[in-house]
Amino acid sequence: MSKRQNIIAIITILIIILFMIFLKDVKVNRNSTVKDTDEASSINSDNANSTNNEIVINGNNSDNNSFDTNISDNNSTDKNVADNTTSTDIPNQSDNDSKPDKPYTDINLAFTGDILLADNLYNAYLQSGVTGFISPKIADILKNADITFINEEFPFSNRGTPEAGKEYTYCVPPERAKIFNDMGVDIVSISNNHILDYGQDALVDTFSTLDEYGIDYIGAGKDLERAKKLITYKVNGKTIGFLAASRVVPNGGWYALNETSDHAARPGVFTTYDDTALCEEIRKAKEICDFVIVYAHWGIERQEVAADYQRNMAYDYINSGADLVIGSHPHVMQGVEFYNNVPIVYSMGNFLFSNYYSRTTVLTCKIKEDNTCEIAFLPCGSKSYYTSETDEAGVKEFYDFLNRVSFNVTFDYDGTITHS
Repeated sequence: MSKRQNIIAIITILIIILFMIFLKDVKVNRNSTVKDTDEASSINSDNANSTNNEIVINGNNSDNNSFDTNISDNNSTDKNVADNTTSTDIPNQSDNDSKPDKPYTDINLAFTGDILLADNLYNAYLQSGVTGFISPKIADILKNADITFINEEFPFSNRGTPEAGKEYTYCVPPERAKIFNDMGVDIVSISNNHILDYGQDALVDTFSTLDEYGIDYIGAGKDLERAKKLITYKVNGKTIGFLAASRVVPNGGWYALNETSDHAARPGVFTTYDDTALCEEIRKAKEICDFVIVYAHWGIERQEVAADYQRNMAYDYINSGADLVIGSHPHVMQGVEFYNNVPIVYSMGNFLFSNYYSRTTVLTCKIKEDNTCEIAFLPCGSKSYYTSETDEAGVKEFYDFLNRVSFNVTFDYDGTITHS
């Protein structure tokens, strides 16, 4: 073979080899393209399935960006789904995420009867603080209760004039409201026959004073809507509601009024001579509250046995949803009754008011987890504007008295209450 032929043969072989390499690359590239297409198809299929899961679990398949983020992080997707399910459908699904519920503890309420922050009391307060007019034990009960309630039998104001023809009228300088703070008072009823002793200006000053000192009030207001307003507290997961009304006012000019086309709004008291309106407020309160307390200013002064109308109204309040009914006005203590297992304390008497009647009490109430309650009395006496627990003889006399004036209720000397 000539040299020329050898060169042609070598070139031919090289061309064949290059051609074969080219064919192999083409095959590899074609296989790679098919594989990529299969993966894309698989991902699209997975995306479609995941989109269906979004509809079922999240109720929303319109957020494609969120969906794409979840596809890139499967662990994140699973966590989100678990969180949604746990929070909305299956609480405490995971032992690792769940925490034991905090055990329920009783809610402790404290109540007193009529209070007047008179000059003698104020002078004792300036010298010794709250223990200048109540014993350390009483001070501790009032201060440490979850909610402390009292009947404020006066307005806070430096304005106004005494109501004409009224034998006793009261008005207290606004700065004395700090005494309530130091006592631990959270809420007061101002639905009574002394709150307008110095007129509407003094009543309006009372609202602003209580607001300034952070004390809630019920039973009176700038108009009827505010006067009948429910005040609620959230304690230990329960909603506790308070309402108040008075069946004792000197005249119709004390009634709170809403604005109408015939007259302007009028500050005043929510009344319960006809208990229809208060019963309606109780029914509404019971729809949103676990426990409803109703305070009524009622009864006949210095009469230790509750009047028939008090008993009938109390039954109406309870039938409407009240869980505890308490009262004041007679300036003496009255008895206790249970109706449908709901306690009624007809009058708590004068707590810090005057000296003509010394028997008084601090009423405590424990609200149980099932929304029932247990009440108890601290036998007390009040003299010269100082209120303290009684001695052993006084305890016996206190419970003997309650046994005489209560209805189908028996008190042991240790305070145990039995009712039929």
